[in-house]
Amino acid sequence: MISVEKKFYRKYVTLFVVLFVCSHHATANYAFAETLSQQIPQGVYHYLEKDGEKEIPFNWKAEETGDGIAITVKEHGKTFYNLCTADGSTLEWHMQIEGKHDIIAARKGDSIHIEGMRFGKEYSKTINIDERPWYQPLSFSLGDFLDSGATKTSFWIIRADEIKVIALTAEKMGAEDVFFNGSGIPAQKIEVRADGFYSSFWHATYWYRKSDNLFLRYQSTHGLPGSAETIVELVQIPVQRTADS
Repeated sequence: MISVEKKFYRKYVTLFVVLFVCSHHATANYAFAETLSQQIPQGVYHYLEKDGEKEIPFNWKAEETGDGIAITVKEHGKTFYNLCTADGSTLEWHMQIEGKHDIIAARKGDSIHIEGMRFGKEYSKTINIDERPWYQPLSFSLGDFLDSGATKTSFWIIRADEIKVIALTAEKMGAEDVFFNGSGIPAQKIEVRADGFYSSFWHATYWYRKSDNLFLRYQSTHGLPGSAETIVELVQIPVQRTADS
């Protein structure tokens, strides 16, 4: 008989790491980039996801548009576009995976409408939620929570692999340095868990730079206990250009 814990891991633990942030390698004299309004890091940041011996590099970019804040994550053959408000709430999410998916999700009141092509077939779905915010790119969306006096927050997110909306809870776990390019960066540590009954079965840890909430690191186990950890780390930051360059 399969235990409740094993059933949970089979169904839920493969979560959307690619929607978070990675890092890139930089020399010691590179300064961190200036920020947009609401302390959004400018430029293209490079991250590396490590899952056992497998390594997946990806890029992350934030920019202001006339409609809000656009967060774009790209890896080989995949693009994830997120349009958010300045407080982090997601308005629209667009997932493109070559040869597989081209799906757009948008929030309308207390529901998320999803449509497009999935596995080469037309796909349409409406999922009812509640008044809690939809935070798709956790690399950006938790910024207001990080700056607030609150210790815990709950929100909705779409699982990219199953196109399923689930509730998660994020909790502040204190300050901790994250090492980048040989130097310790003061960071705020956040623990994210599945909401409700399944909270004890899975969790992930995130670290955000305290100065501007730049996502620095992610760590979790995406399988049964004993599986290799999945780690996402910042590896390279944008080069700070001067007026003479």
